Amino acid sequence: MDADVDAARLNARYQVALQNYVYEGQVYWTRISAFVLLNSALLVARNALPAGPADGAIRLGTGLLGIIATLTWAHTAARAHHVNAFWLGLLAELEGQLGNADSAPFTRRARYLAGQPVRLAGGRGLQLPWYARGNVNDTTSAILTVVFAGLWVVSVIHGL
Repeated sequence: MDADVDAARLNARYQVALQNYVYEGQVYWTRISAFVLLNSALLVARNALPAGPADGAIRLGTGLLGIIATLTWAHTAARAHHVNAFWLGLLAELEGQLGNADSAPFTRRARYLAGQPVRLAGGRGLQLPWYARGNVNDTTSAILTVVFAGLWVVSVIHGL
């Protein structure tokens, strides 16, 4: 009976960890959308200003706001990366404790993303090609951060 209770508790922990992993992923994509919208709105607002001697300070201020938003985003993206790694590590650990790591989804996912061959239950073998191994969340965040940071630095320099 104790083994059944322990297995049920472990399964419950696994389900909670899985729900938190999914929740964090949804929050991350909500934040990336908000970041893109904020930067886009700032760019539109900056470019909608009428040309004139008084708009330099407003353009400079808008550029500085954009830089602050971009730095905030860079921090948020880095934090999301590490929170995601925590949940994936915990899920893999729980799969090991449940005794099904060889066939469990997150342990197998980690092997697959690392480029190791994975065999599905039906016998089909899969291996992620080298060019697809980059983390799409990290890559998207890095590209957006660099693009917006570049736009805002140019905007500030131009606003001086």
